[in-house]
Amino acid sequence: MWAITPLLVAVPTYFYLRALRSLDRFEREPARYVFAAFGWGAVPAVLLAVVAQLILGLPVEAVFGGESLGARLVESSVFAPLTEEILKAVAVALVFLLRRREFDGWVDGIVYGAAAGFGFAYVENVFYLVGTASWGEWLTLFFLRVIIFGFMHGFWTSLVGIGFGIARHSKRSPIAQAVIVLGMLALAMASHFVHNAAITLAEESGGATLLVALANYGLVGLLFIGLSLLSLQHDRRMFRVYLADEVPARLSDEDYAALTGIGLNAGARLRLLSRRRRSLVQAAAELAQRKYQFVRHGNADGAGADIPALRDQLARLSAEARG
Repeated sequence: MWAITPLLVAVPTYFYLRALRSLDRFEREPARYVFAAFGWGAVPAVLLAVVAQLILGLPVEAVFGGESLGARLVESSVFAPLTEEILKAVAVALVFLLRRREFDGWVDGIVYGAAAGFGFAYVENVFYLVGTASWGEWLTLFFLRVIIFGFMHGFWTSLVGIGFGIARHSKRSPIAQAVIVLGMLALAMASHFVHNAAITLAEESGGATLLVALANYGLVGLLFIGLSLLSLQHDRRMFRVYLADEVPARLSDEDYAALTGIGLNAGARLRLLSRRRRSLVQAAAELAQRKYQFVRHGNADGAGADIPALRDQLARLSAEARG
């Protein structure tokens, strides 16, 4: 079990993270920062959460008793969301504060937040699975924790990432921006609390844990579909506004019409287009994003320096597409 468990847990974790990254069509985040967020969730966040929960759990166990329902509810439904969501959110905060240029908005916040959450879930799931007594128990736990519940940690921390993304381009005061982030952190904690409490009570009463899981995933699935549609609409709006002045000098009328429609963007997301057409969409996305940053923030993040090279790249790819 020890040898094969980390590898088997890594497979669905990879696909979960890839699904979230597919939301980001504008300047896909550098892999090193995504892996750094994943690593923070997997190592420091896990270790610090264990220490914090052990310390907070001592008085609770003294009052309720270690195996009582009251103790388990407090520890799993209060202490776990409180400590874990704060510690996972640190990864998003570090990227936001130290690599502001790589943090363009709420979609980037989802990517970094999900990466930290999946890192935490990966290590947590491995520890639970290697502690099972038989392969039958292992398979049951793998199905519940990794397949059914595997998306939840990423989802919770992505809510915090959305808060940082909204604050990134907000013109409100720093205090108001902090309130937005803290509000989304509170929402992540609340969602985590409801999930853990439902599972604890279902286990205690012999209830339908799987139904609780399916209800959670129904909500997450609807949110993911909604975010995908919102992201697609955001792409089209950005192309329409920030690429209009590139026509016809660097972008053909046909390519501009395709970029501001639905088919080309959806095809690029689903990798249904040729590599050349996907490269055209990516170059257009990066140019639109840099122009947006330049308009909103000037050259504070060096956005203006990238625009000429991106324009040349877009012109070349558009010419190749016509050829």
